[in-house]
Amino acid sequence: MTMPTGTVIAGYTIERKLGAGGMGTVYLARHPSLPRSDALKVLSAEFSADPQFRARFRREADLAAGLDHPNVVRVYTRGETEDGRLWMAMQYVEGTDAGAVLDSGPMDPARAVHIVAEVAKALDYAHSRNLLHRDIKPANFLLAGTPGPTERVLLADFGIARAADDATRLTATGSMVATVAYASPEAVEGRPLDHRSDLYSLGCALYRMLTDRTPFQGVGPMSAVMMAHVMRPPPRATEAAPWLPAGFDAVIATAMAKDPAARYQSAREFAAAAQTALHGGQPPQPQPGAPAPAYGEPTPAWMAEPTQTYPSGYYSGPHARPTRAGSRRRTLWLAAAAAALVAVVVAALLLIPRGADRAPYPAQMFAHTFGATRIDQRPTAVATLGPGDADVALSLGVQPVALLAPGGTVPGWLRELIDGDPAILDTADPSAIAAARADLVIDTGSGLDRGLYDQLAAVAPTVTRPNTSGLPFDPQLQLSWIGGILGEGTRAAELARELGAQQAALRADHPDFADKTITVFHFTPSGLSAALAESPAGSYLTGLGFSYNPKLPGRPDGTAEIPIHPDALLQYGSDVAVIVRTDPAAGNGAFGGLPATFTAYGAAQIVVDEPDVVAALAGAGPAATRHLNGTLVPEIQDRLG
Repeated sequence: MTMPTGTVIAGYTIERKLGAGGMGTVYLARHPSLPRSDALKVLSAEFSADPQFRARFRREADLAAGLDHPNVVRVYTRGETEDGRLWMAMQYVEGTDAGAVLDSGPMDPARAVHIVAEVAKALDYAHSRNLLHRDIKPANFLLAGTPGPTERVLLADFGIARAADDATRLTATGSMVATVAYASPEAVEGRPLDHRSDLYSLGCALYRMLTDRTPFQGVGPMSAVMMAHVMRPPPRATEAAPWLPAGFDAVIATAMAKDPAARYQSAREFAAAAQTALHGGQPPQPQPGAPAPAYGEPTPAWMAEPTQTYPSGYYSGPHARPTRAGSRRRTLWLAAAAAALVAVVVAALLLIPRGADRAPYPAQMFAHTFGATRIDQRPTAVATLGPGDADVALSLGVQPVALLAPGGTVPGWLRELIDGDPAILDTADPSAIAAARADLVIDTGSGLDRGLYDQLAAVAPTVTRPNTSGLPFDPQLQLSWIGGILGEGTRAAELARELGAQQAALRADHPDFADKTITVFHFTPSGLSAALAESPAGSYLTGLGFSYNPKLPGRPDGTAEIPIHPDALLQYGSDVAVIVRTDPAAGNGAFGGLPATFTAYGAAQIVVDEPDVVAALAGAGPAATRHLNGTLVPEIQDRLG
C-alpha cells in the first residue's frame, strides 16, 4: 500500500513516491530536522513479518551504514513503523542510473569504462571491509551531473549486502538475491561467495553497457540463463557491437571466467584492463591463482583523476557507432528490488541455415550427471542418443553420424531434416557408434546408467544432461545445452525466439486452453503410466497454456513418467487427458483395449497412436514441436469443441 504525501514515519515526512520493487517502496522524505530530503525505503509487510528477514535486515543495514565512501550511497539510519514495517533512510541522489541510460541504446564505451572505474572504487572499498554487494547491475549505478569525465557515479543498494564470511545465494525467503542476468556461477549453484562474485557481475554489467544486451540474453527462460552462467563461455562483445575495440572481449572473458581464480582479483585491476582496451591496447590477463592485490595499496593515478574526455550522447573515438538520441533522465529511487525476469520460450521451430561466419569454438568443460567432459574443438561427427537430441542437432544444422530411433524407425518430421546416411540405432550400441567414428556422443536421456555411460565414454567424449541442481531439464534447456555443446548457441537462441513467438500466437488463438488442466497417460504393452509435468509432453502442453495435473509434478532426478495402476486412474483427474498408445491394440485413434476405468475418467480424452505424433511427444524438440503444432493442437481443439 502506497503511503500518501504528508505521512510521517519516525519524523520523516513523505513528499512523494519515487518507485517500488519486489521488496518494498521508496519515497522521497523530508528529514526530521535537517534542511534536506532523503530516500526512505519502506519494506513490504511480507518481508517485514519474516523473523529471519528482520534479523538479517537489521544486521545488513548496520553493515551498510558503516560504509563511508564518495562512490557509495550512504545509509543513514533504520527503524520500524508503528505497524511493524521495516524502513531504511538513505542518501537521495537526483539524477539517473546506468540502466535508464541504456533505455536509449548501448552506452558510449568511454562512459561505460568511466562508470566501471568509479564502481570499482566502491567495490574495492567494500570488499576491503569484508562486505559483498551481491546485486551488481547497471540499475544500481547512480549517475549525477553532466556525462563525461566528471560525471558522478555512486553504487546503490548495499542494503542487501552481506558479510563475505556469511554470504550465500538465498534470502531468508528462498529467493535468489542477485539478478539472474548478472549472477555468478557460484551464486547460481549456491556455493560460497567471495569478492570475485561481485567482479563477475561487474563484467556482466560492462557487457550490458557496451552492447545493450545482457550476456546470455535470448538463450531461453530463467533456468536456461542460470545454466548458461554455469556452463557457457562468456559472450564476445564485438559480436553484438562490432564497433568496439577488440580488447573488450578479453576483458569480459576474464571478468566472467567460470573459475573465480581466473578472474581479475580486484575491481581496480578489472577497471584498469577496461581502460587499456578502450584505448586500443590488449589488456594483460591475470594469472590463475595469483593473489589478490592488497586493498591498502594506493589508488592508481588513472583512477584518482579522469583521463578521458568525450561529449554527451555519442562516442567520438575511432570505433564510433550510430546512437539513439534522447536518453531520458528520471528521478532516481534507491530500491532493493530484484529485477523481474521474463521467461521467453519453450523450444524452437524453424531450421536456420548454417553460415560461414560462426565464432571460433572455444575449449569448454561441460559438467553433467556423470562428471565433466572437456571438448577442445567443434565436433563434426556427433552421435545423438537421448529423446529429442537428434531433433535439436538437426534443427541446428548439425548432421549426426548416428542417432537413436526406437524401433529403428525415424519419424517423418525428423527424416526430412536428414541429409546423408547416418547409422539408425534401435539401442545405444557402443560398437555401432564406434563404427560410425563419432567424435562426440550426446545422450540427455534420464534413463542412462553409469555402466552404459562408461562404455560410451570409452568410444568418444560423452555428454549427458547437465547437473542442474534440481532445475527441470525441459525442452528449452535441452536446446540451450546442446546448442552450447555444438558451438551453435546463437542459432539455438534464434530458434528459441522463433518458437516463442509461434507458441504465444497459439496461446492467443486458443485462450480456452488456459482454463483447463491436462494429463498425459501412456498405455504400452507393459502397462499404464502417467507423464510428469516436466516431461517433454508435459512441457509442450503447458507451453500451449494448459495447467498440468498438479498431482504429477516434476522430480529432481528427471523422471519423465511414473507407473500407475488402472484402478488408481481416477486419482489423477483433469479436464483433458491425452492417451498415448503403443500397445498392440492401438490404431486409428480408437479407445478399444484401454483399461475400463477410462470410461469413468470423465475428461475430454484424445487418443494418440499415430507413430509420428507419439515420437514427437516423446522428444518435443524443435522439429517435433512444429509437428505437434500442426497435428495435435487441431485435434485437441476439435475435441474441446
